[in-house]
Amino acid sequence: MKPTVIHLIDDNKLGGVNLALESLAASKLNQEFEFKLINRHFSLPSFRRYAADIIVVHAALSWRKLPALFALKLANLGTPILYQEHHYSREFVAQCVSHSRRFYSMLKLGYSLMDKVLLVSQAQVCWLDELKILRVDKRVCLGQAKELSQFRALPERPRRACSSPLKLLAYGRLSRQKGFDLLIKAMAKLPADRVSLTLAGEGELRQPLSELAASLPQVRLIGEVQDVPQFLDSGDVVVIPSRWEPFGLACLEAIAAGKPVILTGVDGLGEQVQWLNQNGSGYQLINELSVEGIERAITQVLNAEPLQVNQEQRELSEQAWQKMLNNWQRVLCEALSSRQNQQIKKRR
Repeated sequence: MKPTVIHLIDDNKLGGVNLALESLAASKLNQEFEFKLINRHFSLPSFRRYAADIIVVHAALSWRKLPALFALKLANLGTPILYQEHHYSREFVAQCVSHSRRFYSMLKLGYSLMDKVLLVSQAQVCWLDELKILRVDKRVCLGQAKELSQFRALPERPRRACSSPLKLLAYGRLSRQKGFDLLIKAMAKLPADRVSLTLAGEGELRQPLSELAASLPQVRLIGEVQDVPQFLDSGDVVVIPSRWEPFGLACLEAIAAGKPVILTGVDGLGEQVQWLNQNGSGYQLINELSVEGIERAITQVLNAEPLQVNQEQRELSEQAWQKMLNNWQRVLCEALSSRQNQQIKKRR
């Protein structure tokens, strides 16, 4: 029988995270492992023991959830428990945390309950190493990616320098994290006959963002899209104005689809900027995360030669998926080996 790997997810609104996990469960690794994705709330302790060889937790750590995580560990002694850190990053703390020392104490305690902590970017590694709240032997830089063949299959559609207007696309959860409020305000300062924006997604800021865009005919909010590759094929450039982004899957998707990006360099996005720079261009950096900074970045794209993603960049974005699968395979095999060694010691 294949070893069972259970992924515990407590927020079904995490679009990118859930899509990445669904891709993992459907990947070639399912020939070696049986993956189960289970929705589990960590608001109250539960001593349920799972029929699993490995448990992977995907809940955002908090003081309120620590009792439930402690109960999970007690109820599943002998089963490796891994934690994937999708949620927190250096810029998250800068933007959202008032009492950083208390927050770091919570992270340190939460991480101590896990056998391994899987990080989605090298930026997270550097941040946590500086803080010294996660033992080096416990952390693994797993990366983040998803299956991108539908994105890679899109044809090249180079934008002509004379084409007008420039069709901007943005998508993701309509939350403060994504910076779409700043983007819409920047659109109000740009010439409506030269640039348009289509924003896709749902979330808690749907109403406020709709009100911001109400007087801007060049800005459309279209709700959640099911076919992201088709959505990307409808525009020229993808804008990613995030305030924080532990990885930033939208950037990888856009490049795989052959779409240039206008983006901030925060957290994991900074790594992707470096990678793009090493392999060509295809991007415009938002140097200052503000309405004016976004306006300047879009204006630079309007007034320069069209941005272009090259074939090497598209291919390398797809290779990120294979690299991540190899990392998952190594981590899971090591966890199984550790579990077997512990069982042998107990029998002795």
